[in-house]
Amino acid sequence: MKKLSSFYFIGLATLNLVMDSINGHFSFFDIIFVILAILPLLINKKWIYQVFGGSISLICLYILLAVFLSQARQYQQGHPDLLWTYGMGYVLSLITLFFGLLMTGIIKINQKKLVV
Repeated sequence: MKKLSSFYFIGLATLNLVMDSINGHFSFFDIIFVILAILPLLINKKWIYQVFGGSISLICLYILLAVFLSQARQYQQGHPDLLWTYGMGYVLSLITLFFGLLMTGIIKINQKKLVV
């Protein structure tokens, strides 16, 4: 399952690189994000998965807090937007948090082989 998480982060970093290239905001940091996402697969050590997954999990918790506070501020200012406005932030953060915790080993999924 750690490799599945790694492929998710590689896909996310690559999507970020492609979208920034399309929109004309390409920077050197986009390439660094792709390299950092590939790093756990290249080294393939347990501690690198735990460090990478732990740091991603902390970043996702921060993003969840920021999205929640931004939504609360909108309600206080009298601009109650729908949940759809902030829904993408919640969904993407929760999925990334799940894969980060899966990478660290906090969430464990048993893989049962299917016999047909």
